[in-house]
This record gives sequence, structure tokens and C-alpha cells, in this order.
Amino acid sequence: MEETIQVFHRVLSCAGVTIYAKNNWDSKLWLTLQVFNVIIGFFTIVFTTCFVIINVSDILVCIQGACIWTTGLIMFISFVVCLLFRKQFRLFLNEMGFRDSMLEMPLIKYVLKLESGGKLNELKGMVVTSQEKLLKLTRVLLKTYVGSVWLCASLYLGDSIYQMITREDDSLRLIGFDMWIPWSLQNVNVYIATFIFNAYSGYLCCIAYPGLQLTIILLVGQTIRQLRILTFILLNLDELALEIVGQRGESWQEHCTEILTQCVDHYIKIKRFSNKLNVICQPFYLALILDAILLVCVCSVKIAISDKSAPDTMKYYIHEFCFILVVLMFCLLGQQVANESQQLEAAVTEKWYIFDRTHKTHVRIFKMALSQRMPIYIFGSITLSAPTFTWFLRTGMSFFTLVMSVFDEN
Repeated sequence: MEETIQVFHRVLSCAGVTIYAKNNWDSKLWLTLQVFNVIIGFFTIVFTTCFVIINVSDILVCIQGACIWTTGLIMFISFVVCLLFRKQFRLFLNEMGFRDSMLEMPLIKYVLKLESGGKLNELKGMVVTSQEKLLKLTRVLLKTYVGSVWLCASLYLGDSIYQMITREDDSLRLIGFDMWIPWSLQNVNVYIATFIFNAYSGYLCCIAYPGLQLTIILLVGQTIRQLRILTFILLNLDELALEIVGQRGESWQEHCTEILTQCVDHYIKIKRFSNKLNVICQPFYLALILDAILLVCVCSVKIAISDKSAPDTMKYYIHEFCFILVVLMFCLLGQQVANESQQLEAAVTEKWYIFDRTHKTHVRIFKMALSQRMPIYIFGSITLSAPTFTWFLRTGMSFFTLVMSVFDEN
């Protein structure tokens, strides 16, 4: 766990986001850097928006600017979310990130002390290995994501320098990211300062995108993992209690009811945590998907009307591919939460007929609570799910077809 926390801290602390810091995470110095980066993100939105508006008559240049605008918008929203809800995210990490809350369950505490056993030992292995796999997966995804965004930003910056050299452009207007600049770039010093601003805002995306999104994935991944463990416990409730007491009888029945009660209590914790996280992240999910629809459209148009193998086109391939993968990850997470909730609901009634009346009453109450599931809402009744990803692709391609038809008419 320590290795994963350190990787997250190294990435996010570069932008002043210190929610993963062990000590002094809410210091004024780090907060100042975080506010400064929010301001940089705001100016990036202003400059790219002006660029798109000014070049609206030239649809090709406008599309190039729209690719930067959509990227900068999500970067700005990500930093704003990290700033406004930094205390809430710190609490989320304390609850689900820095420690395994599954270990607070009395049954799990008992299981971890065992050296052998059937289903009890299988449960122990599931708790330990699932935590290790989740941490390793998020760590690898974070490094891969940072590398992909860094490559994309480097292609934008490198291509502008390459074009300026090959075209011998003395006007020095090629500055990497399409932005409207309210000052002249004829002066070399002004140009260098402007290029540094471009590079800084571009590489901020390498922090804002992976940092916030992988934090959410880590927290939702913990929810999925713990739902899966609860499902295993309820599916094997009879055998687990039997291994603890040794034989069926009154003691066995008491242990079954006690374990069910522990599962109910832990499910309430997971449900409460998921609802609080969803309240904060719901606007971000909506902005991400709508923004990604526009970016997929403009990148697809740019690729369609450009030389497919040109170096300049490569950055649009990577740009679009990254956004599609991000939306896919979140939709798969939402779908997996729904699937695990459904399986848990089915597991609670496993062999219900072998228990006594008190236990059956607990089962009916738990069944009613589970029937509400744990959907991750985007807006209204729309949830993060596989159908939502399909809708995202269809909508993006519909906009692409519309824009291409306008090109054909012109």
C-alpha cells in the first residue's frame, strides 16, 4: 500500500494537491500552489475559448483549437474539484484508501489470525490478494496514464517547434497549443515566456487527468472489492460458521446470524461511502462524458481531413484514444458496481431455508435494502454503465457525421 500511496503523492504533489501526504497535507504553502494552478487552468480556458471564437470562420483551425479547449476544460474542472473538495477527498482516503476498512469486520479479524482452514482460509486469501491486486492495478494505470498524457502533450509542443523550424516562421506564432494571446510574440523574450506558459499548462494535464481520475478509480475499486468479499461470505455463510463452531446446532445458528449482522453493518458503511463520493463526483462524470463526446468528434474530423500518416496527425490519434479509454474505464467501473450489487442481492438468500426464524427476518430486511442497489449516477437517472459507453460512442460519431456533411457541402 505504501508504494501506491507514494506514487499518487509524487504525481499530485507536483500540482500542489497533497491529499496523499502523510503529514501537513493541508499546509498554506501547498494550498497556494494549488490555487495558482487553478488560476493557470482558468487562463488556459479563457485563451483557448477566445481562439475558438476568433477562428470560428475557419472551421479547420477552429477544430484544432476545440481539441485544446476540451482538454483544458477538464483539466480546469479537475483542479477545481481537487481544491473545493480536498478535505472530503482526504476523508475518503482515510476511510477507504490509506487503510483496508474490510479489516474492521470481526469475522475478517478472526480469519486473518488463522493459518489453515477451508472456506475460512479461502476468505483470508481473497481479502489479502484482492487488496494487493487493486493497489497494483491502480499504480500501473496511473503510471501508464501519466505516460500517455505526457506523450500527447509532448507531441503538441514538439510538432509546433518542428513546424517553426522547417517553415522558417519568423513570426514565432507557433506555440504548441492553439491559444489566443493578447500580446505580440515578436519579441523573443515574450515568446519564450508564452511558450513556457503553454508548456506548463500542457504538462499540468499530465497531473490533473491521471491524479483525480485514478483516485476516484481507487475509491470505487475498493467499493467493488468489498462488495465481492461480502458476496463470498454470504454465499458460504453455512460453511464458514460450521468451520468456526465445528458442528451444527444452536451455536452454529448464532454464528450465522452474527456474521449476517456484520455483513449488514459493513454494507451500510459501503453504501454511505458510495453515496457521499457520488454526490461530489457526479458533476465531474457529466462534464467528462459531454466533453469527451465533443473531443472525439473534433479529433475524428481532424484525422479524417488530414494525412493519416503525417506526424501532425499522430497527436490526434493519441488524444482521442486516451479520452475514449477514460470514459470506458469509468463506465466499466459503474457497470461492475451494479453487477456486484446484483450478485450480493442474490447471495443474501442463499440457503435461507436452513436458518431459524430470527435469521430469516434479518435476511428479508437485508434483501429489501439491497434491492435499491448502488448505481453511480451521472445525471438524473442516467448511470455509469456499459449502455452509457455505447451511447457515448454513438453520440460522438453522430456529431462527427454531422460535421463531415458540412465539410462535404462546402
